[in-house]
Formats: sequence, structure tokens, C-alpha cells
Amino acid sequence: MLRARRFLQVELLYAVTLSTIMIFLGFLPVSSFDDVFMKETGLLPYIDFRPGYPPVGKLAYHFLYNLFSRTSVYSFSAFFFNLSALLLLGTALYLCISKLQPRRAFTLALLFMMMPSVIYFSVTHAHADTLAVAAMLFALYFIDNPWVCGALCGVGTLTKFYPASLLLPLLIYYKGIKKKVSLLYSFMFVVLLLSIPFLLADPLMYLSVAISHTLRGPSESIFSLIDGYYGHTGFLHPTFDATIYSWQFAAVYNQSSYDHFRYLWKIPALPYISLGLQMIFMITISWIAKKRQDQKESMMFISLAIFSYFAFSTFYNPIIHLIQVPFLVLATLNWDNRAQIGMIFAFETVNIVHSLVWFTPIFLYTGTQLPLALAVVLRTILYVAVFLNFAKRRTA
Repeated sequence: MLRARRFLQVELLYAVTLSTIMIFLGFLPVSSFDDVFMKETGLLPYIDFRPGYPPVGKLAYHFLYNLFSRTSVYSFSAFFFNLSALLLLGTALYLCISKLQPRRAFTLALLFMMMPSVIYFSVTHAHADTLAVAAMLFALYFIDNPWVCGALCGVGTLTKFYPASLLLPLLIYYKGIKKKVSLLYSFMFVVLLLSIPFLLADPLMYLSVAISHTLRGPSESIFSLIDGYYGHTGFLHPTFDATIYSWQFAAVYNQSSYDHFRYLWKIPALPYISLGLQMIFMITISWIAKKRQDQKESMMFISLAIFSYFAFSTFYNPIIHLIQVPFLVLATLNWDNRAQIGMIFAFETVNIVHSLVWFTPIFLYTGTQLPLALAVVLRTILYVAVFLNFAKRRTA
């Protein structure tokens, strides 16, 4: 309890310092194009317009923009909302590490929160990945209670869709049909409960939010490089598609090999290879977690299973770093301390390179393809190193 109180005190001091620096430098969130579009046109989210994120992760920013349409006021309100989410994520990570390796909890949780990419992508963007990851980590922390786990996975899934991936490892991990049913029941109950207003208003538009993600192609992954696609996430995203159902959009908007949002694979087998690898690794690692007698080891393997979900995805980008690093930290807690921190710093270094390609003109003289491909290849090498080193890990 004393350690937790000390961490919260340091976390609060960190928040004050960070907010002072970020506001002084002008690193504040800007409103997203869809919030501006909906306000200007009077369209309602999930009824007249299909946002890119589910409601828990989207409506907070939408409401803030409607309340504070002046850009400066919105930016400040969104900044402090994001900062609160980062503090929540840091607390969740601290609690999970404390359950597994108490001596490392303070250092690793604070190290994560102080990473430049984590700071930038968590507080300066109008997306709710930070909240989604926090929900997943809290679910892991309450792994003894499948009801709580399911509810937290439900909240996380309606924030961003990927927290649903935690259900597979948990279903394999839990022994006995009662726990498995409890997990699924609480998950579905929370999802349906929070979705009632939108299901009553227009269930097809609400369903389209999820289906539209299946139309997307790769984004800066090793699979996209193999297929010959080097584009950034979000290029050539048509505005009109969000006012119609996803299947209507698919019928009128032709696929192409240069458009992430309606991508035509040159090698059609690649997305299935990606999905197959995700399932194989997640199921295998989760099965190992189930066989472990020690819950700490099981939680580490479940974290590795979630890490593998992102490692074998067709979708990389710098924001993925914010999502996957907490699970990398948890999965490698039984590595040597220096080896673990070294791997974390290696991922951060590669992500900084990747981010520079995104946000600065430093590489424009070579074109974006070469440095972007280099960042993806380096990230993939680190993924391979994690799995190879995990087999040789030793308890610290």
C-alpha cells in the first residue's frame, strides 16, 4: 500500500510537470476531421454518420468538440482528458507489474509513461487507445474474477475493437465451463448495454462501424512490404463513405493496390497467413499459460499472447507502440532486468524512427518508401527477437 501511494504521488507530480511542458511547447490535440464534419453538417454519430471508432472511444472527443467548438478550448479539454487516461494506464500497468514483480513495478511503470512516443501519442491525439489498453490491463489484474474480466473487456472493446482479442487467451486459460460462460456473459452484457441507444437508433449503421474495419488492407507491416504497399495509414480515405453502410461503400468504391481503406491484395493469401499466425501463436501461448501452475507465469504468457496478436498483424504504425509495449513489459518480467529494459528501449528507438518518417520532412529527399520500409523491417526483427529470447529467458 505504501509503495502504491508513493507511485501515485510521483505520478501526480509527473502529470503536473508533463502538462506544463507540453502546453508550453504547444503540443495539444486538434479536432479530428469527422468531428468537424459532423458538427458542420448536423449529422449524428452512429445514426447518420459512421465514425471510425466505437462509442466509448469516440463520443468523449465528439462531445468535447461540440461543447467547446473554439479550437483552443477544445484542445485544452481534450489534452487533460488524454492526460487522465495516461495516468489511468500508468496505474493499471503499475498494479499488474506489482502483482508479478513488485520490485520492478515503480521503475517500469514510470519508464513506460516517460517514453517520448507514449507521451506524444497518448496526449496529443484524439483517439482512445490509452483507455482501451488500460481496460485490458485492469482485466489482467482482476484475472481471478471472470465476471470483472469480461466486463472490462467489453468496455475496452467499445473503446477500440482490439481488446476483444483478450477473450481468446482468457477462454483458454479459465478452467471449467462456469468461468468461461461468466466471462462471455459479462462481456456481451456490457457490450449490449452500452450499445442500446445506437442499436435502437440504427443497428445497421452501428454494425457498419465494425464491418468497415474488415475492408481495410495492410498498413506498414511486413506483410504490406511483401505485397508491395508502402502507404501510411489513412491515405485516400474518402469522406462520403461514412454516411452510408459499409457494404454499400464496398459496392461503389473500387478496390485498389494503393488504398488502405479499400485495399486490393496482390498476394491474396497474405491476410490469411497473418490471421493464421495470430491464431496459432495466441492459442499455443494461451495453452501454455493454462498449463502453468503459477498464476504469475500464466499472466506473463497471456501478455505474450496479446503481444503476438500485434506482432503478426498486417497493421503496424507508431501508435501500435503505445498499445503493445505494456504487454511486452509484462511478458518479459522474468527476463534479466537489463535484457528487458534493453528490449524496451530498442522498441522505443525503432518507434522514434518510424514516427520521424510520419511527422517530419527529414526523409523526404529519399522519398518515404525507403525509410518507412526500414522502420517496418527493424520492428519485425525486434518481434522475432522477443519470441526467440523468450524461449531462453531466465527468472530474474
